[in-house]
Amino acid sequence: MEPPWREVVEKTHLGVWIIDEQDRTLYVNERLATLLGFSSVELLGRTPPEFLEPRQGLHFMTRLKQSLPLLTDICCRRRDGGYLYLLIAASHLYTPTTPSQGILMMVADITERKLVEELLWRQAHIVDQIHDAVISVDLDGFITSWNQGAERLFGYLAFEAQGKPLSLLYSPEQQEILTKQVMTLLQEKGLYDLELQLRRHSGDLFYAHLSLSPLKDREGNIMGVIAAARDITERKIMENEMIRTSKLETVSVLAGGIAHDFNNLLTAILGNIAMASLNASSTAFVQERLAEAEKACLRAQNLTRQLLSFSKNEKPHKRLTAISELLKTSTSLVLRSSNVRRHADIPPDLWWVEVDEEQINQAINNLLINADQAMPLGGDIYLKAENVDITDTSLLPLKPGLYVKVAITDQGIGIPPDQLSKVFDPFFTTKRRGSGLGLSTVYTIIKNHEGYITVESSPRGGATFVIYLPAIPKKGPLPKAKKVKLDFGQGKILLMDDEEMILGVSSAMLRRLGYEVVVAQDGALAIDYYRQAMAEGEPFDAVILDLTVPGGLGAKETIGDLLQLDPQARVIVSSGFSDDPLRNNFHYYGFSGFMPKPYNLTQLSAMMYNVVKSR
Repeated sequence: MEPPWREVVEKTHLGVWIIDEQDRTLYVNERLATLLGFSSVELLGRTPPEFLEPRQGLHFMTRLKQSLPLLTDICCRRRDGGYLYLLIAASHLYTPTTPSQGILMMVADITERKLVEELLWRQAHIVDQIHDAVISVDLDGFITSWNQGAERLFGYLAFEAQGKPLSLLYSPEQQEILTKQVMTLLQEKGLYDLELQLRRHSGDLFYAHLSLSPLKDREGNIMGVIAAARDITERKIMENEMIRTSKLETVSVLAGGIAHDFNNLLTAILGNIAMASLNASSTAFVQERLAEAEKACLRAQNLTRQLLSFSKNEKPHKRLTAISELLKTSTSLVLRSSNVRRHADIPPDLWWVEVDEEQINQAINNLLINADQAMPLGGDIYLKAENVDITDTSLLPLKPGLYVKVAITDQGIGIPPDQLSKVFDPFFTTKRRGSGLGLSTVYTIIKNHEGYITVESSPRGGATFVIYLPAIPKKGPLPKAKKVKLDFGQGKILLMDDEEMILGVSSAMLRRLGYEVVVAQDGALAIDYYRQAMAEGEPFDAVILDLTVPGGLGAKETIGDLLQLDPQARVIVSSGFSDDPLRNNFHYYGFSGFMPKPYNLTQLSAMMYNVVKSR
């Protein structure tokens, strides 16, 4: 190399590498030698692949021979074992007399740049691999970056979202997020969290936790906002379910207390009605009015029981029922004030079912109300009942046997396929004011009756709910119950209750039935009376104990002492808590009977007659 050019080559910041046709080094300048950690003399005669990873070296040399000029970057190995990245520009080395005397390579050290690129790539890769949506927006609220998590969460691809306003993701009711107050908080605290509803590409809304952080330049000035979004819909549903469950538990406790007090009142009312019936004139009008008053009291009792049934998930109290009459009544009453047209196909030979009438009535009513609400502008509701025989070949999850099938069809907007499997889930609703409890209550009731409920629908094609209830192959209406006569008796009765009105009306009824009555307002006093009667040789023939006495001894606390005084004692427990477990297990505690409040004169007479007679 001529002296003037040699000086230029030696002083350039770029490395110079010349190899011959056999890939041997003919010349390197000091810059390249320094980069590789060798002296210029040590590099003479060596080939480039000696400084590269074997496969990379072979690939590099192949490209070098085939596609000159060449511009590429490559990773080289230094003498000390370290690595550096070089940008190489290669071309043939020509002379005036020959077409090529080798290859000239100009080399630039790009290690720092490659490390920065690698770091940026890793950071971008990490952001992309984060499951949460990570979005950056500028100060005007327009999206500037969009990771894969955002694509998954919102359904927009990056090119669809970038350049769009962040409000693209807001729910219709959502106000602007990046307000001046929020930006001030980001400047002061560096973080702002909030929970809100956001919108997907499909239009579906979901609950999200949004964490906002400032995006700053090198001088520390805010140039945008980084928003990390996470879907918390499932958590919010669980939180809402826990809140609602807590409310239901509170309602359950409250309902239990109300039921107890309410049933005490109804006992007094029913007792007075019964006494009035016995002493009133025999005119039809008076007797009919008293009978209607008694029916109203029993309906009030059923309302309390329904509330307890849902709040405590009470098991059904089944009895033989002509479901045809129940269906006719529900269809007529529930849809009486509705603008829909009702069509009922209820055959006269429909089989009987063994059900809890109040619960099944509630289930049918809920389905009819649901159908009515699906057609706010009116339409037709069809109720069809039939007898079916489920066999082993049936695809229904039911035991083979006889069932009554009831189908309720509406002409409403239908149920989307993706929501069809959720309609019976607790708290799932598509209605703005729906609680999401109606259909889940129906499901629970039917399941507790060993039946099955299913739904069929297509969008804008209406919906059909079908229930199956185990049947008994008897047809027609149930025979009307014969009027039960009062059973009069004689004996000495100890009546304990903390309510004076119960003591008054119940003792009056017992005396009307022929019994002698002693009353007590507490279990301790009842024990004293019983002990005294035993000592005087005039024991009680039966005892009626109230289950709960606030601040005193109730039935459970009293029964042990009474049986210790008299192992043959005949003790009846009475309670306004109709769902108390003791109801079906009173013998275990030593009681001879359970008398639920409210009770009427007929029920009291039958209970006392059986208990006293068996003494």
